[in-house]
Amino acid sequence: MDDNDGRRTAPARVIRDPEQITGLSRAELAALRPVLAEFEFRVSPYYASLVDWGDPADPLRRLVLPDAGELGGDFSYDASDEAANTHVPGLQHKYPRTALLLLTGVCAAYCRFCFRKRFTLAADDTHHISAGDGPETRLDVTAGIDYIRRHQEIDNVLLTGGDPLMLSPARLDRVFEALCDVPHVRTVRIGTKVPAFDPDRLTTELFASFDAVRRTGRRVVVVAHFNHSRELTPPALDKIGRLLDRGVSVINQTPVLRGVNDDPAELARLLNGLTAAGIAPYYLFQCRPVHGDESFQVSVQDTLRLLERTRPSLNGLARRFRYVASHARGKIEVLGRYGDELLFRFHEARDPADDGRVFTMPAAEPVLWPRPPVSDGPAASPDRSTR
Repeated sequence: MDDNDGRRTAPARVIRDPEQITGLSRAELAALRPVLAEFEFRVSPYYASLVDWGDPADPLRRLVLPDAGELGGDFSYDASDEAANTHVPGLQHKYPRTALLLLTGVCAAYCRFCFRKRFTLAADDTHHISAGDGPETRLDVTAGIDYIRRHQEIDNVLLTGGDPLMLSPARLDRVFEALCDVPHVRTVRIGTKVPAFDPDRLTTELFASFDAVRRTGRRVVVVAHFNHSRELTPPALDKIGRLLDRGVSVINQTPVLRGVNDDPAELARLLNGLTAAGIAPYYLFQCRPVHGDESFQVSVQDTLRLLERTRPSLNGLARRFRYVASHARGKIEVLGRYGDELLFRFHEARDPADDGRVFTMPAAEPVLWPRPPVSDGPAASPDRSTR
């Protein structure tokens, strides 16, 4: 079971030692040791069975196997400045109507590109943004619920981490009950890669918990993280179908990742496979410039070319995603290229003065991350006096 930080789970459900993986050479295992001293390895037996461990170019292997490149680079551990949005331990509030509750640092497997690797993959708390305040994640949501109760503009709450579906249904029930006791919270979102990493965790007991939330008149939205079409397996799609059958909405978000889904045929398979399963494509993210993620980066220009080549293979439902960067100042949509300029627009902004603002960047050099102009006014933020 989970301890106070949610960092333990049943040993039978997880592989933490690459030595247990068949298909890795002795040289590969030796090269992993320095990385494992800094960043943990974790994969479910189910997901391990999907990976071709003997193929260094296998996209699923790239997603979960540590790489020496994780130890280098100049990128930040907090590329989206989540520290600025943390108002009480375990709660972030960046956009007026949405709050995040970070419940655990554990996932069924660890994505090597994780933008929160500072407390998920990291072997210690050196890079946590909550130094002195304890862990960034909290199973005790009392302070977070009190904050949400005081901020009546919040009408939806995203449960995240880590992966909240790593918690037991009993623990999740306590969180759901607390949220449903706040009248102005009308939607509960769950950000999870469990359907891809370990669909057996979507149990009848968990479905009953979702049903209980829906009986209060609230919506339940599962924000899935399918990154590659090979993750859309029969077991995963069966559980997605059972969610949809009981009125749970399922949407998907994924970054564009080099060597994983940056191929037009593969991206089309993923997006068409999602829509065929009843999953709405939500966001296609620019991969955040997080420490050690350089090998996953695809430039904005290359992604625009990728989308241009992918769209002819997509029907209208599969084209519903927005291509965005989750920037410190907000979600910035990449609109396209016009002549020698890249066009961007704030889809959702931390500062209301930025909302809807359009800006450009030169297209001559590869762009990995948008650089919006300085805002005209002071950044607006929810009240931080309760931190």
